[in-house]
Amino acid sequence: FVALQRRDRPQVETALGALARLHTRGHTVDWAALFTGTTATVTDLPTYPFQHQNYWLDSISPGARSTGGPGLTATGHPLLKTAVGLADGKGAVLTGRLALHTHPWLADHRVGGTVTLPSAAMTELAVRAGDETGCPGIADLTVGTPLTVPESGGVQVQASVGPADADGHRRITISSRPDRDDPGAPWQVHATGLLTEAAPAPMVSLGTWPPPGAAPAGLDGFYRRLDEKGCTHGPAFQGLRALWQRGEELFAEVELPDGTDPDAFGIHPALLDAALHPLLAAGQDTAGLSWHGFHLHAVGPRSLRVWIRPRGEDAFRLWLADETGEPVAEARALRRPVTPARRLDGAADGSLFHLVWSPVGLPDPEDLTATRWAVLRDTPPDGLGHRVENVADAAGDVLVALLGTAAGDDAADAAHRSTVRALELVQEALAAGTSRLVLVTENAVATHDGEDVDPGSAPVWGLVRSAQVENPGRIMLIDTDGSPASAGQLSAALASGHDQLALRAGRASTPRLAGARPAGVAGAEPEPGDAVPVPAPEGTVLVTGGTGALGALFARHLVTAHGVRHLLLLSRRGP
Repeated sequence: FVALQRRDRPQVETALGALARLHTRGHTVDWAALFTGTTATVTDLPTYPFQHQNYWLDSISPGARSTGGPGLTATGHPLLKTAVGLADGKGAVLTGRLALHTHPWLADHRVGGTVTLPSAAMTELAVRAGDETGCPGIADLTVGTPLTVPESGGVQVQASVGPADADGHRRITISSRPDRDDPGAPWQVHATGLLTEAAPAPMVSLGTWPPPGAAPAGLDGFYRRLDEKGCTHGPAFQGLRALWQRGEELFAEVELPDGTDPDAFGIHPALLDAALHPLLAAGQDTAGLSWHGFHLHAVGPRSLRVWIRPRGEDAFRLWLADETGEPVAEARALRRPVTPARRLDGAADGSLFHLVWSPVGLPDPEDLTATRWAVLRDTPPDGLGHRVENVADAAGDVLVALLGTAAGDDAADAAHRSTVRALELVQEALAAGTSRLVLVTENAVATHDGEDVDPGSAPVWGLVRSAQVENPGRIMLIDTDGSPASAGQLSAALASGHDQLALRAGRASTPRLAGARPAGVAGAEPEPGDAVPVPAPEGTVLVTGGTGALGALFARHLVTAHGVRHLLLLSRRGP
């Protein structure tokens, strides 16, 4: 009994062995008296042949790790059970142990017959580690080598979070190693990324369901077909219940099976994995997707409404909502991995890019949530929101500020005034705790060739883009053409979730990078709309940052590879 209390395995085995020998020699052992005062109960032996499994629970086996101890904190998370803050206060390490007898639902996700942790589980680990360090958002998370779980025994998991950089971001590394008595066993890195602060919930509602214009898609035999391809999804991971399609957009309902408890998770990995199944149903490959701009706005959901929208050739945007349409989570980009073949293809064509404005859809007015718009202007647009006199009056609201220049203003003076005003608004809104600042300009950007640009408003976009990078999710830019049709779409633009948007005749577009074909490459004749970045030798090439190391290398390349003879190298501080 004393040995049991101390969890001293050798002494317990010795004591039980001695009692067993007494029993086999005809002596009567009073087992009930032996275990009086303990939680021991009588258990029937199995009626089937004995399996070769350990009798002792892992909680008292030498290879197990306690959740208590000096400096260790129990997290209450099913996958990362303990956390320890680093002595210098600049990071933390969270640890856990995965095994099929402690997490039996993991056995329902197999690739090629091997139990594999889905990338959605890596996302959950990163969010939980971020909670511990004040950075629960994921700026980016790249999943590399899959994390496999053995059929017997377990695997140790570690999420290591580094110190905050100048922007408040923290590096995260997720690793594992076999759970055995070998402190020198190497760790295998499975995911790396960058954590960031929490972002406000997106101004998108999925309250109208199914979405207008979405056509149902059949799911008969979906999981059976995945199984035939070697990607087995057992009952715990068969969460896709319904699927709709509208053009290239996908809408779905996913749900955890009965008996699965989501409460201890931010979002259960099986549920988040099911939110990606619409892509599989549409023939897309989700293996190795990297997560960018992932933010969790509600915890412990049992079911989700899913909206997936393509974002360029190799990326998707993901919105998750509860059964009422309220935001649960979002991923601003899910990107496919770049294969070696594609990297070589990119190198062959020069890997050059140029900016294009791509059309995007706007939310239906009936789907817009009742968001409080606060408009900072003497005369707010009709129906857009309530008027406020200063930034402080809009604390907690979405603040909309319209920046414009008067006809006849000197371009240089107007540019100075608009950028100074934009900077003041950004600083005041961030300091006042405004949920989001939306700056609306007019004709500040050109969305197509030949479009006139207001030089008094254009610098605002250059300034605010830098502020957006430093404050993700807090600032939005909208440029209009001043037409009544565009004014009528302003509310939908505000709720679109895009960081940068242009409205032209009521139609919306957003800036994206597109591949540009360089001149002089065989088989790469430029087509209409393609950029030709290298000018004729008699032209002058302007290189910003041209006196730095990279600028100098690029300048030399222009001369030696493309015959450029006139260069203008600019720098803020250099010679």
